[in-house]
Amino acid sequence: MTENVVAIIAWLGGAFFCGLLPLGIAAILFFTSRKRAQVGSAVSNAPRTTVVALKAVTGLVRLQGRIAAQNNAMDGSAENALVYLRLKVEIYERDEDSSGWRGLTDKARGIPFQLQDGTGTVWVSPEGLDKQLLGDGIVPDENQIQAACILLGISASVLRGQLRFRMWELRAGQVITVVGKPIQSQSGLIVMRTQGQPFVVSPILGQDLEAKISTQTKKAQTWTLVLGIPGAIMLLCGLGGALVTLVRTLMTK
Repeated sequence: MTENVVAIIAWLGGAFFCGLLPLGIAAILFFTSRKRAQVGSAVSNAPRTTVVALKAVTGLVRLQGRIAAQNNAMDGSAENALVYLRLKVEIYERDEDSSGWRGLTDKARGIPFQLQDGTGTVWVSPEGLDKQLLGDGIVPDENQIQAACILLGISASVLRGQLRFRMWELRAGQVITVVGKPIQSQSGLIVMRTQGQPFVVSPILGQDLEAKISTQTKKAQTWTLVLGIPGAIMLLCGLGGALVTLVRTLMTK
C-alpha cells in the first residue's frame, strides 16, 4: 500500500516538473508570439509619413529621421546629446539544481527629444518604447557602466558577483525609426505611446524592422512547440501513470 502511494506521488511529481512546468512556459511563449505578431502587423500597417505632413490622427504613423541636437540632454554635448539610456545587468548564479545567467536589474530612462527628417521637426517622448526593438546594444566598458549607473540611479552595492552588462543608447545625430501616435499638446504635436498601441523608437531602419519582429515571433512560436508538445505528452503520461496506479491500489484492497 505504502509503495503504491509513493508511486502515485512520483507519477504526479513527474507530471508537474516534466509536464506542467514546460506547458506553463509554453503558454507564456504562445502569448508572447501573439503579442509580437500584433506588433508586427501594426508596424507594417502604419502609414509612412514625413514631419511636414504630420497631423494628429487616431492611429499609428511611421517616421524615419535623425535625433536633433539639444541642450537639455541627460548627458553629453548638444551635438551628442544622450536622450535614452538602458542598462541590463545579469548575474551568474550556481546552486545544487542548476546554474546560469539570471536578471539582476534592467533600468531605462529617456527624455523627450526632437526628430528631424529634412521636412521639419517633431517632438518624440521615448517613455514606454518597445525594448525588444532597440537592437543588440553594446557591451559597455567600466567607465560607461559607472556613468550609466549614476544616470539610472543604480546603487554600486547591487553590483556584486559575476556580472555581465548590456547597454543601449539613443543620441543626437542617430537615425531612427519611430512608430507611434501623434498627439496634439500645448507645445505642438508629440509622438508618444498610447495605451493598447505599440510604440517603437528604434535604430533599426526600413524593412529590417519588420524582419526583426518576424524573427522574434517565429522564435517564440518555435519554442512554444518545442516545450509545449513534450510537456503535454509528459503531463498525460504522469497523470495516466498515477491513475493506473491508483486503480490498481483500489482493486487490490
